[in-house]
Amino acid sequence: MTNIFRQLIAPWLLALVLAWVLIIVWHYNETRNQQLQQIQQLAVTAKYAAQATLSGNNNQQLANQLRQIDYSAAPAVKYIAAYDGQLQLIASSKPAEAAAVLNDAADVYQVTALPDGSQLAVLPVSTGLASSQPAVAGQNRGNGYVVVVFRNQPGGLVWLVPLALLTVALAAGLILSIGALRRGQLRLATDVELLAHYCRRLQNSRQHSQTAEPLVAVLKPLQQVINDLAATLDHKQLTTEQLVQQLNQRAQHANLQLTELEQQRQQLTTELQLQQRQLRHWFGQSMLLWQRRDQLQSGQLQRLLQMHLLAGYYQFSDKVVQGQPVQLGHWLGQHISELNEILAPTAAISLDWHEHADSLGCTVNICQKTLQSLLQALIMLCLRIEDVSKIAVTIQLQPSEQQPVLRLTASCNGNGLPAHCRELIKTDDLQELQWSDTDVALLKAIQTTGAAFNSQSLDGLGCILQLTVPVQTERHHVAKTIQHLLIFDADSERGQQRSVALNGIASQVSKCNKPAELEQLIHSKVFDIVLVFLPPTTDISDWQKLRHSLQQQPGVLYFAPPDSIASWLQTLPDVLASQQFCLSLVQKKAEQLPNPANQQHILVVDDNETNLAFVQVLLKNKPLVLHTATSAAQVFSLCAQTRFDMILLDIQLPDMSGVDIAKKLRQMPQYRQVPIVAFTAHALPAEIERYREAGMDDIVFKPLEPARLDTLLARFSLSANPG
Repeated sequence: MTNIFRQLIAPWLLALVLAWVLIIVWHYNETRNQQLQQIQQLAVTAKYAAQATLSGNNNQQLANQLRQIDYSAAPAVKYIAAYDGQLQLIASSKPAEAAAVLNDAADVYQVTALPDGSQLAVLPVSTGLASSQPAVAGQNRGNGYVVVVFRNQPGGLVWLVPLALLTVALAAGLILSIGALRRGQLRLATDVELLAHYCRRLQNSRQHSQTAEPLVAVLKPLQQVINDLAATLDHKQLTTEQLVQQLNQRAQHANLQLTELEQQRQQLTTELQLQQRQLRHWFGQSMLLWQRRDQLQSGQLQRLLQMHLLAGYYQFSDKVVQGQPVQLGHWLGQHISELNEILAPTAAISLDWHEHADSLGCTVNICQKTLQSLLQALIMLCLRIEDVSKIAVTIQLQPSEQQPVLRLTASCNGNGLPAHCRELIKTDDLQELQWSDTDVALLKAIQTTGAAFNSQSLDGLGCILQLTVPVQTERHHVAKTIQHLLIFDADSERGQQRSVALNGIASQVSKCNKPAELEQLIHSKVFDIVLVFLPPTTDISDWQKLRHSLQQQPGVLYFAPPDSIASWLQTLPDVLASQQFCLSLVQKKAEQLPNPANQQHILVVDDNETNLAFVQVLLKNKPLVLHTATSAAQVFSLCAQTRFDMILLDIQLPDMSGVDIAKKLRQMPQYRQVPIVAFTAHALPAEIERYREAGMDDIVFKPLEPARLDTLLARFSLSANPG
């Protein structure tokens, strides 16, 4: 209440006092002015009436007129009287006794106050004055005076009315102001309580403590501060919750890792215990194998020991099958005799080695001892089959951009793998393997390096064993040193497989499976190499005649089955066992052939195998050595090894255009004069001119016509042997 009095009542009282003073002063001045005006107007009226009657000395008439004027005047007029020049009463609107005694009078209009508080207005009256003279004026002491007496009316009630209205208005305003102020204070108290509530929420660190309610203006800065604090608290709490959530997730992740580590520890413990048992078992089998050394042949013991050691090496270490780069064809030619020694006790079993042309153009990073033992393990596993008579081992390299693999396949006839062998292959417990099962142990241990071993066995149909080993390879170009090769094999399926592999070292391979066809071919054409796979039994006299014809060929290799090689040696002293056949042996035979000095070489470059085969057919009976290439890299590699007498160059190659190849060849001293012929499907005159600017001597179009080829060879003196 003190604040209300200070803030509102004290100013209100001061304003009320000032208003009263102003009203009283204003009312007093206004009332006085009005009275003076009324007195003046009444005096003027009485003056004119007196002027009209003073000249006739009719005092009664003047008195009547004064009464009439008094009667019509305002209630404030007490009486009106007329005096002569000697200040004697002449006439009055009231009895003469009530008239005041006029002791003195001024020559001008004046108002004086009587002792009783009345107002006395004296106005000189001049008779005979003209009408143009002022109504109240000048010297007229001889004529008389008009006196008007006014009552002094109390003005308190008159003043109280506006003061009361003003007081009521101010009181109403005060009441409204007090009500508004109280409502404001109530609103302020409510807002303060609301802010106190949110402050307590902030103190208790509760979220969403912002207030959006409209508050009084004085509290808005505090509301903004509280909202900012609440927003900061919410942000910190949110950050804290996120941190707690992250910590919980990390804790969960750590628990999972601990669980995984514990599982890994248990697994490692189990694996270590298993490995210890396997190591003890492996060591025990090693001792047993060594104890059997007197019962085994030297070569057999050496193979078993090597396979047993390699099985332990790959079983108990995380090594990969890598080693020095190996060219599979050359390696097989060096170790084929050692591999064939496995069949020495069982000479009735034939062993065929099959290679693929893809294996010739790559070197493989592999341990040679491991490769040898793996092939021996596959052969030994095939020898466990009853009634086996034929074993075929295929070595195939499958290059790939992702992961090249070496696929070793052993297939055989017979009754299939014995049941206990199939169980050993399927089992995961290596402790069931004995020292005599080193072949199976090595094939299973090599799988720890990423290799895969599969077996298919059917009773009465033999089995197929396949081992796939991931390897690292490097490609290189292999020149075909043999131009024309002929293969004879009564087994057409085996002959087809070997002819495919021979295409990797020979430009042209011909095959036949009947002696009559063989005789016809050797009489019609000269072959660089002739491979003859003799049948098991036949009329030896017929082959004696064929042998005489075959002696006219530059190079002949005879192969016979192991069970009939003894009989064939009587007729053909240089016959070899069929298991000795490999591509490396054929290449060595080709290297032993005489190389005539007058032999001319032609290089045909095209990335289309069909076009190359067609050119080979056209040059089949030509006295030329044909070389082929499918890329610019092969062209430069061959040209660095051999000086060609003519180059038939394709324009569009995968790695470089024929135009650029011709330009580079012309920069080589040995090929500045060698004929280079563009080999393309079509060419515009502008393109032909560009070929000539690159150094090409002529152009031929695909498909190549025989007559056009003969003309081209004759132009560059390649159609016959130079004299």
